[in-house]
Amino acid sequence: MTKRRTLDREKVLATAEKLADEQGLEALTMPNLAKALDIRSQSLYNYVANREEMVSLTGARLMQQMYRQVVDGIIGLSGSKAYLKFADIVRDFLLAHASLSAILYHAQRFSTDSAMYQEIKRMIKLVDQVVDVDGNRLISSHVLVGAVLGYIFLETAPLYQDEDENVATVNYHQMLFRLIDPVEKA
Repeated sequence: MTKRRTLDREKVLATAEKLADEQGLEALTMPNLAKALDIRSQSLYNYVANREEMVSLTGARLMQQMYRQVVDGIIGLSGSKAYLKFADIVRDFLLAHASLSAILYHAQRFSTDSAMYQEIKRMIKLVDQVVDVDGNRLISSHVLVGAVLGYIFLETAPLYQDEDENVATVNYHQMLFRLIDPVEKA
């Protein structure tokens, strides 16, 4: 009796996410994914058009997960508490899913109709809501996104690999609070 496959797009993307998180974005190729799924590379084209779509869909899937975590984490919070909680959740998620950081680093490659681009836009709308307190902006969403992604980029670089996690968190929070309440030096 032949073994019936139960492969679908969700399983393909879940495996792509796992492969990228464990081995890095560079390892997310059609042949590597096919091998991880125990199928022929040609069979993947029934689920994704090419590597670019696979990366976009994988990134979008991760962005959706992060979005849900952020929304769940900031419900009932406002102002600087929501701002800090938002930034902490994003940082923790991106540190746990390095592949998403790599995908975001190359966000300019995605077309405006790609799944990844749409999820980035949805997250930016959420950022805008978090930084808007009663019609007053705590900070520009550009500044917050740039600061968080920049910090994570540096935090994961070999330069800071020996930094204590608690010290990194204190430094991260210091940066975040200085962005909304700059310390003026005489």
